[in-house]
Amino acid sequence: MTHRSPFRPAALPALAALLWAGAAAGDESSPGERIAELVRRFRGETRARVGVHAVRLDGGRTLCAIDADRPMVPASNQKVLTSAVALKRLGADFRFRTRVGLSGDDLVVYGDGDPTTGDARLCEARGEGVHAVFDRWAAALKAAGVERIAGDLVIRAGIFRPPRVHPDWPRDQLQRWYAAPVAGANYNDNCLDIGFEVAGGKARPRIRPVTRFLAVHNKVKVAGKHVWSCRFSSSGRGIRLTGWVKRTTPDPYPVAVPRPAVLFGCVLAERLARAGIEVNGRIRTTAEAADAAGARAGFRPVATAETPLADVLARANTQSLNMMAECLFLRSAAGPGRPASWGSAARTAAEVLREAYGLDERRFRVADGSGLSKRNRVTPAAITRLLRALASEGPFVDSLAVAGRTGSARRRLKRCRGRLRVKTGSLAGASALSGYVLDPSGRPAVAFSILTNGRTHGKKLTAKRMEDAICECLLRGLDAARAEGDRQARPAAGATTRPARRRSPRRGP
Repeated sequence: MTHRSPFRPAALPALAALLWAGAAAGDESSPGERIAELVRRFRGETRARVGVHAVRLDGGRTLCAIDADRPMVPASNQKVLTSAVALKRLGADFRFRTRVGLSGDDLVVYGDGDPTTGDARLCEARGEGVHAVFDRWAAALKAAGVERIAGDLVIRAGIFRPPRVHPDWPRDQLQRWYAAPVAGANYNDNCLDIGFEVAGGKARPRIRPVTRFLAVHNKVKVAGKHVWSCRFSSSGRGIRLTGWVKRTTPDPYPVAVPRPAVLFGCVLAERLARAGIEVNGRIRTTAEAADAAGARAGFRPVATAETPLADVLARANTQSLNMMAECLFLRSAAGPGRPASWGSAARTAAEVLREAYGLDERRFRVADGSGLSKRNRVTPAAITRLLRALASEGPFVDSLAVAGRTGSARRRLKRCRGRLRVKTGSLAGASALSGYVLDPSGRPAVAFSILTNGRTHGKKLTAKRMEDAICECLLRGLDAARAEGDRQARPAAGATTRPARRRSPRRGP
């Protein structure tokens, strides 16, 4: 999904000239003029379609509108729509709740669609290991006197209906981390991290997470090239590695698994075994609806794992992790005994966007939650409308990447460092950047959206450099307007600012 643009030094002088031209004017209209010139030049080089919309949050004044009502492919800016729907449907205080307990001889896990279990970044932020949740469950079982599971380990992941990947996603990319499937139970972002250690003329695979319940068949050889592949068995529990590697790989490569609930069950069984709790039966996954099945089975809860919505928003938007966004998308449409599907989630999202946020149904189309589908459409003005509505939602604003500092914006927007909260977006033939310009106190002051479809690279300009330059214009315009307001609020030269002298009440006239 990420498409890195080559560094083009020749573009910098032209961009700088456009950015700083007219900056001394100090009026709030000059940013719009400079943005229009940037877009004109980029269109001249690429013939791409570009839409831009920017508005002040205090009053809604439009700062720039260029094809702002033209529906376009938003790439990962679709996550803005998904976030808005999730906040409205689930609520900012929502928590994913994964329940674990006993049903007869079986140990049963009822998945709630939580995408964060075993996520390395979140675990590091919490100061715990990636197995912490499973180890807490093992401890809870032992505290309840459970030393052995006589039956099966059953993972009920029926809160989402199959298929686990969206029909629009490119079939030749389904093993890439950004196209990882989604399920009612997820682990390690639904990927296996695979690397190789070369020693003695042999290549030994190093696979995380570690579990004895996955069968690995390694046919990779050491050679002068580095090309290897991974194939999964129909059950999801067999892995066949073929190809060649040249040397030890310093970092593992994430490979999406086809059956996430199977990986979840295998790693849980491993952690239970390490805690001394053996599972005598099989590891089974089912698509039975969790709530209804739990009531029928006489489920006896032992432990619950909870994840706040804010954690999922942060991973979906800061690092633009697709599977997090898709779990939000699907979970927003699920209900008790009512599993969500791609179709029902799209219909639910469209309804919320129309009725709760007032979006014109002619201005958007929802296909998936992450933006990986090229059937998604939205206008820049529709995105800024959502951004205005979400500006007071702390979990959403905090989930966006900070310019020049965090997530997908860490290496971008250096001139705006710390003064923008943004959602990036990139697909083949599409680039996007939307978010907020912040005032000096860190509060959202301007909402903007920039969408580009078609060629994203010209001879001198790229879509990303154009986006960054537009943001610089908006930031300079905001600061210039603030400085002008401060100047007008100051008294004229020579005027006194001291209050009139008052007589003391103890003194006579």
